[in-house]
Amino acid sequence: MTNEQKVGLFFLVGILLVFVAIEATVGTGLLTTTYHLYVKYNDVEGLRVGDAVQVAGLKLGKVDGVSLQPNGVLVKLQLDKQAVVRRDSVARLDYLALSGNRFVSISLGAPNSPVLKNGDTVEGEVPPSLSNIITQFKEVAQSVTGLADSLNQNQDRLLNNVNTMIEENRNALQQTLANVDSITAKLDRGDGTLAKLLNDGSLYDHANAMVADLQRISDRLARGQGDLGRLVNSDGALYDDVRETVARLNVTVGNLEEISGQVRQGQGTLGRLVQDDQLYQDAQSTLHSVDRAATGIEDQSPISVLGTLITTLF
Repeated sequence: MTNEQKVGLFFLVGILLVFVAIEATVGTGLLTTTYHLYVKYNDVEGLRVGDAVQVAGLKLGKVDGVSLQPNGVLVKLQLDKQAVVRRDSVARLDYLALSGNRFVSISLGAPNSPVLKNGDTVEGEVPPSLSNIITQFKEVAQSVTGLADSLNQNQDRLLNNVNTMIEENRNALQQTLANVDSITAKLDRGDGTLAKLLNDGSLYDHANAMVADLQRISDRLARGQGDLGRLVNSDGALYDDVRETVARLNVTVGNLEEISGQVRQGQGTLGRLVQDDQLYQDAQSTLHSVDRAATGIEDQSPISVLGTLITTLF
């Protein structure tokens, strides 16, 4: 092999090594089979051709083109064949936290969703940018500042109102405090009913005694002692007796109702006595006769009376 051939071979190997290095680092797509997908964004926020495309966190492609459209920005993605993107996948425009470089992150999607083919469009998503977040924080800070100012104003107004109220009612408040002091002093000395309730321990003793009495009574009832205890703990015989007595009373009441009805109708001797006016008139006539006879007897001498009686008898 001549020196020229050796130099040419060395030069060719060097070119191949450089190409391999470029393919390994940047990725030209000449040694791999790729396909293209499209995604639309309203704003790419600095995304450039050559930026990385990740699928499920793996770098499997790059941005192959960025073009302005009437309704936004159309981004052309170059993906490896092994990058499977499905119909419900989402191409999220993301950025590196430290460097701020943009890249496209594509989710896997559902396993049963159809797979996108070359030239299809994947749904895009643009998260809130750092500038938007800062703007929102500024708006929140302004709102908080306004709220703090409003609270300060309301606090000052409230304090002024409280001070005014205290000044206007100073005498009444002082009198109220004096009354409270007097009441507490009386309570401490034991003056009045409430003070006695607070300072007299006999009430507590009486309450304990009442509770003890109630406990004894409940115990006696539970054991069936006494008349009430026997009533509470009866096995049912007393209840049956009471029911039988009530039944008898009902029969008696029915009989009394029947008798009273007969009396109202004038049946029987008592009914005739109650309803017949002739008996009353006869009794009244008899009383008049007796009265007249008594008057005649008073006017006669004893012998005449005796003769009258004998004549009447015989």
